[in-house]
Amino acid sequence: MAEFTYPSIEGPSYAFLDAPCVAFEKHDGSNLRFFWDQRRGWHSTGTRHRWFKVATPTFGPAVARFQRDFAKGILDVLRRFEEYRGAAELVAFCEFFGTSTFSGLHKEEEDKRLMLFDVYVPGRGFVPPKDFVAHFGHLSIPQVVYEGPFSRAFIEAVKAGQYPVVEGVVAKGALNRRQRKGQATQEVCMAKVKTRAWLDELARRAGESEDLRQELEQNLREQRPLPEAADAERPEDES
Repeated sequence: MAEFTYPSIEGPSYAFLDAPCVAFEKHDGSNLRFFWDQRRGWHSTGTRHRWFKVATPTFGPAVARFQRDFAKGILDVLRRFEEYRGAAELVAFCEFFGTSTFSGLHKEEEDKRLMLFDVYVPGRGFVPPKDFVAHFGHLSIPQVVYEGPFSRAFIEAVKAGQYPVVEGVVAKGALNRRQRKGQATQEVCMAKVKTRAWLDELARRAGESEDLRQELEQNLREQRPLPEAADAERPEDES
C-alpha cells in the first residue's frame, strides 16, 4: 500500500448518472496522503506524486497540523465502529489549501488549512459517503451541499453557481457489488463538477504558466457537456 494514491476523479459521466449520491464541496488545494499501520503508527506523508517531511517547503507544516487535528480522531473512529474492526492499515486523504490557493498553486507565506476528505482501508476500499459523514463528521471535513440523485439538473445547478461552492463539488455514491461467496460489498463511485465561474477564472489565468494552461485543458476535457439523453422511443423498423 506504500504507493497508494488517490484515484483521478472524472467529470460527469453516464456510469454514475441518476445514481444516489452525497455531494461535498470541493476545495481548491493539494491532495495530501497520510499513512498508518498498527506496527508503525502514522509513518509516511506524501502529495499525490512525492513524499515530504516536516522540513519540506510548502507542505511540511501539514505534518504537525495533521497530528494535532486528525491523527487521534481517526484512530478513535477505528476503535469505535465495527465497520473497521480488524483494520490493520489505512490512508487518510486531506486537502491542503490557503485563502489564495488557486488550481493547487499556493502562496508560501500564507497560512494553510487541512481538511479530511476521504479514508481508504485496504481490503475494504473507500469509506462510503454516508458512513464518512456519520463517523468522521466531527473532524474537519468538506461541507455536504446536496444529497439525492446525481442528475442532469443537479449537474447544471452546480455549474451555474446555485450551490455555495467556489470550485465545485465531488459527488460520491455507494453502489452495491458482489464479491466471491456471495458477500455483499459497496464500491464508492465519484464524479466532480466544476462551476463555470471557476473555469472562467482558470481560463483567464491560463496564460500565466504552462501548468495552468495544462490544467485548463484537462478541466475542459473532464467537464465537457454530457450528450443529450437518447430518445425514449425509437421508430419501428418499416421494412
